[in-house]
Amino acid sequence: MGKTISSKFHRMRAEDLKRQVELSKRKAEFKIPPFVVKQFDIDELHEEGRLCYRLVPKQGFNGTYIMYLYSSKLCFRMNPAEWMFLAKTALACHAGIFLPMYPLAPEHCCREVFQMLEPAYANCTKGQDVERVVLMGCGAGGGLALSLAMAAWREGLRKPDQLYLLSPMMDTEFFDKSLEQELIENSKQAKWTFYNEHVKEFLNSYWVRDYAVKTEYTSPYYGDMTDICDDVVLFSGVQDLYHCYAREFYKKAKKAGVNIRFFEFEDEAEDFMIYDKTKEYKKAQGFLIDCINGTFDTSLRAIYPLKMMSDWSKKYPEYFKDDWASKFIYDHKFDFTRLNPHISEYQNIRMAADASACDTLVRRFTEEFPCGTVVHMACRLDNMFGRVDNGRIQWYSVDSHNIMSVRRAMYGVREREKTIGRRLMDFSWLDEIRCKQNQGVMFVCDDGFSYLNKNEVRDLIAKIRALFPGSHLVFTASSTLANATANTWKHSQTVQKRKKRKFSVNNAAQMFGAWRPDYHIIDEQPIFRYLEIPKKLGWVTKLMCRYNLIGYNHRIIHVKLGSEEYKINYKY
Repeated sequence: MGKTISSKFHRMRAEDLKRQVELSKRKAEFKIPPFVVKQFDIDELHEEGRLCYRLVPKQGFNGTYIMYLYSSKLCFRMNPAEWMFLAKTALACHAGIFLPMYPLAPEHCCREVFQMLEPAYANCTKGQDVERVVLMGCGAGGGLALSLAMAAWREGLRKPDQLYLLSPMMDTEFFDKSLEQELIENSKQAKWTFYNEHVKEFLNSYWVRDYAVKTEYTSPYYGDMTDICDDVVLFSGVQDLYHCYAREFYKKAKKAGVNIRFFEFEDEAEDFMIYDKTKEYKKAQGFLIDCINGTFDTSLRAIYPLKMMSDWSKKYPEYFKDDWASKFIYDHKFDFTRLNPHISEYQNIRMAADASACDTLVRRFTEEFPCGTVVHMACRLDNMFGRVDNGRIQWYSVDSHNIMSVRRAMYGVREREKTIGRRLMDFSWLDEIRCKQNQGVMFVCDDGFSYLNKNEVRDLIAKIRALFPGSHLVFTASSTLANATANTWKHSQTVQKRKKRKFSVNNAAQMFGAWRPDYHIIDEQPIFRYLEIPKKLGWVTKLMCRYNLIGYNHRIIHVKLGSEEYKINYKY
């Protein structure tokens, strides 16, 4: 993404920054790219004396308008890369665009911006051809979009149908000192922007001005999010200077009951979505288009296991049944042919046995603790909750923010299921588990441990043991030889990205005993104990399945973490 910012900019005072901004503006050239002119009918409108563009695709317009507030850093006009990003997104969604060219600092301030944006939004949402309103902002425009959604609610205007915040800059007054300190620390390695006391002075002098403490305009991070939009989608790169705000905003929004999805990209910095040379540009734009269209095209790899589960439900209904997955696959008519999946007959039946084994042990647990809590780690898009739910258990599904965002779009909000978007080794997700331990707690992981190393698995289990003593752990694992074999297979990378299998188990009792004496192995079985070997398999596959019963090359392990005992309580 480039080198870090020169130290000379960090030394610039507010007046120096002002002169640098004005110099950069004089050099900048504004021109709509020819591609945009070719693909859209463009009208020039005016709000409060300021230019607005209305763009309608020449073919395939569906009544959706994207009102877009561009990434200006509050000072700079829209660049060609952002024009192309917006145009391609709108064309993929068959949507029109409403683009206000709002006034910029240092010549203009926050008050003048909203004097233009509020009537512009009101007029955009009143059009006769406007069926759906998508309010979207990137960078500083993301903060403006959030403020505008709050203003629309206060003024009784139409709520946006969706609100998209792309790498949003949501604070220009910095009242939260802990977040401000994070900005200062992050600035030392920032790729494209930075923060210090001189930047703060510049913003106060040329942007905030007479709107000081009017946080709903200057710093919407602190604003009231109640009922501003029924579908909020947040995108952020972990290397973004303002990622700390995105992370905390997501937590605040969820706590406030906002329906919010959060897509997070590990190696990306601010505004990465508008530059097509960034590593995650294609995937991020794919997620964005899917969210607007209500489709799952970018997630086909993650959805393919559901297609396999649908097939298992037909082939092995006495061992595995997932009606929801079958209906989901049937209703959406996904085209999986472009994935070109190369999964051997043995791989397929082994994965079915894995799922069947996990389901069986979770059901046994819920029979003993009918009001207990189950935590499904590295759950992906699996519907285990739907398959084993007894109507009383509390369920947590844990995986990355991106997977959780797709899950919420697929499953919606389900009673007694909570989703947590976090990597397994970010132990903070454990703090979100709320349960009555005397009613039983089980952690389950189907194959997710295989991609961690031994020390990571040990540390994660130790953390679970410390916070939930006496809890149960169920997971599947392969032997060292089985992992070595799997790592040499040249299977298709289009179904799942090729990952090296690291963690293996050859003797669970020996391994857990070495880790801690109060880890008790309740059961350790080959996975084909939980799924009868079908008769209609090839002879090589049958031989491999039978070997599993004596060789334990793929196994399921049930461990009790500590000697604490739970009381069985049938009242929740």
